[in-house]
Amino acid sequence: MLHLHYYATPNGQKARIMLEEVGLSYQLHIVDIRAGKNLGEDYREFAPSRRIPTLVDTDGPGGKALTIIESHVIMTYLAAMTNSALYPADPTVRFEVDQWALHGQSTFGPTFANVTLFETRFPEDVPSAKKHFGNLGRRCLETIELHLQGRDYFVGDYSIADIAHFTWVNRMDQANITFGDFPNVRRWFEKIAARPAVQKGLKAD
Repeated sequence: MLHLHYYATPNGQKARIMLEEVGLSYQLHIVDIRAGKNLGEDYREFAPSRRIPTLVDTDGPGGKALTIIESHVIMTYLAAMTNSALYPADPTVRFEVDQWALHGQSTFGPTFANVTLFETRFPEDVPSAKKHFGNLGRRCLETIELHLQGRDYFVGDYSIADIAHFTWVNRMDQANITFGDFPNVRRWFEKIAARPAVQKGLKAD
């Protein structure tokens, strides 16, 4: 059985969207990070980083329980379980997918996390930080705007590379950035937002 320990952050939503996309049954466990539930010893026992999401497969390889942290690894694990085209088998295409998925994970996501942190979560106004991270956020959007020119998805067909960026673009309103200067990003975003599995993965519980 698959157990997803989750909160509705962009990283948590990546894992849940992937589960919906590949059609696997799972149990959802809400970990309220705003209330510090991820810091308790019961969660720390199987998630040393104390972050979400965490996926527990009670019937992992060899019939042994397996715990997986980091949304990118969760997505690739689920793809491997189901031979999903969301993580293509062709090594050349997979390299490209990894390249862009990790851009979403390690560049795009952390940048937007900082933008929203200073725009919405700090009680005090920090104009210099807002300007700095706002400019970095727009630069990230310029990167994917250029890449998506003439493309429906990041690499060929829809893949984990798209999911890795989508959940952060879905929070653009919190970053006080609009789609106005990014028509390719808007087109791409609307196409993915219309997917039934994505809508299920984003729903509130």
